[in-house]
Amino acid sequence: MTHNKLGVRKGKHLLLILAIMTLIFTVFVSMMPKSVNADANDIVAKNIGNYKGYRATIFIYKGEHKCFCLESHNGDPSGTNPISEEIYNNTNVAKALYYGQYGVEPWEGFNGDEAKGVVITSLTLSDFYGNVNNYNNVEGVKEFKDFLNSKPMPPSEITQFAKKNLKTSWDAKRKVQVTEDNEVKGTADQKLSFNVPNGVKVVKKDGTVLTGKVTLSVGDVFHLEANPGVSGVYSTGEIGKNFKYEPLVIKTERGKQDIGTLRIIEDKTAVTQFQVTWLKFNDVKISKQDITNKSELPGAQMKVIDAESGDVVDEWTSTDTPHDINNLVNGRKYILSELAAPKGYQLSNEKIEFVAGQKEHVVMYNTPEKKPKSPKTGDNTDLTVPVVVFATSVATILVALYMRKRLQK
Repeated sequence: MTHNKLGVRKGKHLLLILAIMTLIFTVFVSMMPKSVNADANDIVAKNIGNYKGYRATIFIYKGEHKCFCLESHNGDPSGTNPISEEIYNNTNVAKALYYGQYGVEPWEGFNGDEAKGVVITSLTLSDFYGNVNNYNNVEGVKEFKDFLNSKPMPPSEITQFAKKNLKTSWDAKRKVQVTEDNEVKGTADQKLSFNVPNGVKVVKKDGTVLTGKVTLSVGDVFHLEANPGVSGVYSTGEIGKNFKYEPLVIKTERGKQDIGTLRIIEDKTAVTQFQVTWLKFNDVKISKQDITNKSELPGAQMKVIDAESGDVVDEWTSTDTPHDINNLVNGRKYILSELAAPKGYQLSNEKIEFVAGQKEHVVMYNTPEKKPKSPKTGDNTDLTVPVVVFATSVATILVALYMRKRLQK
């Protein structure tokens, strides 16, 4: 009997524990978020307010996309089954979504009134989608359409640069740094703006020169030029647009409104900036010296040319101090030569090659001209004739004596 009572008591305890666990499980399940039905729950209506007698309603698609009705004359699509999605390549629809309420660059004419923005955007989209003008009489619709006509097409391609790093070369003739060409890529009418520092300019392919704040359009081919001495690294910073926009239309069942939204696509690999590593520059001193005493020689006409291009870098006449040449391209070869020697010195035919950055002081020597021997002092009478006469007389006498001696024999 005692064992039976004990068993019954244990059974009651077990049932109680099971009941408590069932209750906890039921509460837990009820608190879990419900999964969204891929069909009927994909479109949920949300009322924003009213404007000019029209209800401002947007539709939340897949829990995240704010959509506008595209067929205001049809029924509410919320709770219906979406039939399909498609990219709607229509310029006006794309503009209305891009510059409309919740768009990337919303029209200022909405005046911060969300309901007004929703109604005007929805009615404008309905006109564009149906290719009609049913709602121009609603205050703000026609004005919004006029605004859209003045705006460029939203970027359907990433607005970016063709190259991220630009190589720099030296134009020895013009004495200027020049980068390779770059180009703005993307959708027509899109623009990019950036600032260039003092001493730097942007040169478009058509020859247009831009400084300071520069604005370029898609399709512009350009390069940068910088004065000698501009060095270091220049970067535009992140100015490109690594987003593109697609008007997405969600088709619904017949008699219900199709809805539309602007889908934003990001490209993290887009070249949204570019940079330039400018050349390094060095200064050099040039001396013209007497080879015998290493003193500076004034009066020599000197020249330095660029060894690669042959262009003249500098010409000058030497003085009693070394000549300074600034902003020679680091690592580039130059040639020093003499055009005319100082008075009293032989012309140097030497061609001295040097590399900027490897030498800070280049010296060319001159040798003094040889001086003539000093003439004799005293009587400067020319003795050539008397000597000749004397020699001739002696020879005549000797011949006469010889002939006489032979006759005596």
